[in-house]
Amino acid sequence: MDCATAKITTLIADTKSGWNFIAFLTALLKAYGNRKIRLVCDNARYHHTKAVRAFLETQTDRLTIFWLPTYCPSLNLIERLWGHLKRTVLANVLFKTVEDLADAFRQGVGRINGHRNKMGFMFDHDHVRNNAA
Repeated sequence: MDCATAKITTLIADTKSGWNFIAFLTALLKAYGNRKIRLVCDNARYHHTKAVRAFLETQTDRLTIFWLPTYCPSLNLIERLWGHLKRTVLANVLFKTVEDLADAFRQGVGRINGHRNKMGFMFDHDHVRNNAA
């Protein structure tokens, strides 16, 4: 999520893997054009595969990753987005197929994507406001 524009870039994959993380990073690089990207990531195992490290070495001019400490979801602001989507779109629903679940996710993201005013759950926290000032 771009904190300045509230634009969310997503990629839905069948599994969590280094290759799918590279696919996401590629989509992110495309979405941001020539802009420099500063990405905050957790330390999931698939973020540190040989293939990912090699890819990141080729993108140092465009992409800087800030690694969060291991097992610190409270520091990762994107967890607030996942919680919001779980509460408002995905909770208490039995989806017939995985594609139905993915469609619901896309619709939930689509309702708020680029609308910072609809994302108070992300930004309306004293420590976030104070640090942004």
